[in-house]
Amino acid sequence: MKTPSKTLKLSLSVLVVLVVTRHAPIAVAQQTGTFMPVGNLSVPRSFHTATLLPNGKVLIVGGVFAPSGSPQLAAAELYDPVTRTFTPTGNVRTLRSSSSATLLNDGRVLIVGVDSAAGGVLQNSAELYDPATETFTKTGGTATNQIGGWAILLNSGKVLIAGGRIDSPVNGPARIANPEVYDPATGTFTATGPFATTGGTFYVTGGPDVSAVSLLPDGRVLIAGELTSEVYDPVSGTFSLTSPMTTSCFGAGDQPLYIAGRTATLLKNGKVLLTGGEHEDCGRFKNAELYDHVAGIFTPTGSMTRARDNHAAVLLGDNTVFVSGGESQDSYGSGFIFSGTTTSAAAFNPDTGSFTVIGDMNVRRAGHTATLLLDGTVLLTGGYGYGGIGVYLGNFSSAELYIPPVPVPAPIVTELQFDRTAAVAGSSYSAVVAGSNLTPQTFLDVLFTAPGSTSSLVALNWQTGVTSNHDVPFATARGDWTIKGVRPHQFETDHTGIFFPVSATITIVNPQVVTGLRFDRASVVAGSSFSANISGSNLTTQTFFDVLFIAPGSATSDVAFNWQTGFESGHVVPIGMVPGTWAISGVRPHQIESDHVGAFFPVSATITVTVLP
Repeated sequence: MKTPSKTLKLSLSVLVVLVVTRHAPIAVAQQTGTFMPVGNLSVPRSFHTATLLPNGKVLIVGGVFAPSGSPQLAAAELYDPVTRTFTPTGNVRTLRSSSSATLLNDGRVLIVGVDSAAGGVLQNSAELYDPATETFTKTGGTATNQIGGWAILLNSGKVLIAGGRIDSPVNGPARIANPEVYDPATGTFTATGPFATTGGTFYVTGGPDVSAVSLLPDGRVLIAGELTSEVYDPVSGTFSLTSPMTTSCFGAGDQPLYIAGRTATLLKNGKVLLTGGEHEDCGRFKNAELYDHVAGIFTPTGSMTRARDNHAAVLLGDNTVFVSGGESQDSYGSGFIFSGTTTSAAAFNPDTGSFTVIGDMNVRRAGHTATLLLDGTVLLTGGYGYGGIGVYLGNFSSAELYIPPVPVPAPIVTELQFDRTAAVAGSSYSAVVAGSNLTPQTFLDVLFTAPGSTSSLVALNWQTGVTSNHDVPFATARGDWTIKGVRPHQFETDHTGIFFPVSATITIVNPQVVTGLRFDRASVVAGSSFSANISGSNLTTQTFFDVLFIAPGSATSDVAFNWQTGFESGHVVPIGMVPGTWAISGVRPHQIESDHVGAFFPVSATITVTVLP
């Protein structure tokens, strides 16, 4: 993550960029969607974080009052989508800007990084926000004492921290810290990596200059910013180089050593869209490119409607990417000149590979946040503004909503139920998920704990659709399996959403085996009764038994469902019962009354029914 001071310093120092005039004019398209002001933040802020919580609210943390050298903010607040207002939710324990905020699988938010404490001394800290109590508590500090950086939730539930600084001297490059991983189960950071390259630009040394990060469909992480990007593999804990990015200076083929202030957005097709950014010698970029994790290459796609850096991008429910604000530039003679921050918003269509103008925000924002809400609208908060060269508009407390022409609400899970409390190893069970905006094609990840463990694990694409059967392999561990959260998503490779806190438990038990059947008598008079005793293993007083039998005078076997409950029971013989020998040739045990899919165990017994003269 770039610090505010660096990005804005470049914005003011590089006012006019002389370039070869190869750029197309800004595209004009019919405006669609609506921008609507909502309640203001409690304080103006930029370079803050905004995190969507499972309850639909948005946590706002940190940021600064002004772009450089100003105090960080301790106040945190919540946006309520129902009232469309912000309310305080306590203070972070440490003043923060350029920090990261990551929603953990258990619903808490991990906040890492701080720019400075009293006296301007760089330091690191981390804390957790609990939405249930609306409180912040301290957790372990990073192993390398790195400041800032990007944080990305891994499929394992751990968090990768990469690109932070160890120090930030007045003169000379800052040192990039060794990457590390946070484990929510232990509350600790451990080193991983190191980076594949030691990097080295005017601004950083010791690792790559990181400006954009994205989780990939296969669980790896794309680290972009310098000419040659890297990919992190959480299984091996290693970084490797991937192909160079395609964005070049002035479109002339000379590629910048780094690109700051750009965005990376994972698309539903598995590719990553990178947009805009800036370089001190190249100005701001309107270029966009796609990273294909399978081929491991970047390819150009259609350019944005205007150059941007420090803008925001978010994937909408209709699979388009909403791009808003940022610093920009306009044509000036044979080059470009800084035009300040922009109100312009555009949409990227992956099907056509093109951007179109969709409207203008009410405020010309950069360094702001854009958060997709559960109802399909986008919350835009804070940021800073420039009206042009030297025309600083300050930081903003304003916020607004972008309402797409047809908002696509997110799938929400409110309940999970199993069709039984216990399942036999080697059998199956079914699960039903309830909520809203769920379809037969909705994929569901689950957060679960296994028997004898307190650690939460994630099963990706555990179920498709609101109801499904699940086989229980015979080797499955016996005991209680508890699901603690369900994450719905419409695309198989998308594992970036919210786990909704619903829970259900199923107990896996040993297979039920019937080894014997015995009647308490050899014959019984019609109108009286007899008892039957079934022996075997793993049978309970709630076990249902089907029997395979042959009636007197018949050679065909029939089935009596739920003939007995429990391993011992009495049976009444109706007066009209056919006299003769009744033979049972098999017994099928099951724990669910309506479950008749198991095998019959070949045990036998006979009883003769007689009639009084």
